[in-house]
Amino acid sequence: GGGGGGGGLTFEQEVEDIVKRGVEEDVKPDNIAMEVNGRKFAHDRTFGQCAQVILISMLRTMPVAAARKEAFACVQKLIKKWRALLGKFARSIEDQKGCLVALEAFVLDESWAKHKMMMPIAKTLYDQDIVEEEAVLGWATEAEERGQKALVKECKTLIDYLQQESEDDDEDDDEE
Repeated sequence: GGGGGGGGLTFEQEVEDIVKRGVEEDVKPDNIAMEVNGRKFAHDRTFGQCAQVILISMLRTMPVAAARKEAFACVQKLIKKWRALLGKFARSIEDQKGCLVALEAFVLDESWAKHKMMMPIAKTLYDQDIVEEEAVLGWATEAEERGQKALVKECKTLIDYLQQESEDDDEDDDEE
């Protein structure tokens, strides 16, 4: 491959190409990160913007699965495998929230909508320490305000669990 100079590709297209090739050819996460950093610098983008494009580009490499279970297994495998790459870019709570916002469009896309993938993906990102509970809860509050009530409702089990967790943490603090 390696198309010469890529006449005026957008930042998103360039990063998507890097990630797609990386996933398909099993490139080391560090090497992908280095290439993405080059694009980040050239286009003057933030880590958070990189993280969003990396996450969505990665998910776009998945074949559209017939069954939700298949799709879910595929997502888990992808995110587990590339967590180091995502972690390099999804640094702050804001960056992580941005990733969840970017996910909205992906999971609502007609090829995925029927699988209701918001919660499985968000939960995997949380389980793999890519997004923190504060980011998920913050996303949920803001998404409700933006009218994405259905997606937030899909994630209710996860959100309830995280709220419970953060309340438990608060109680621990009181005892000391």
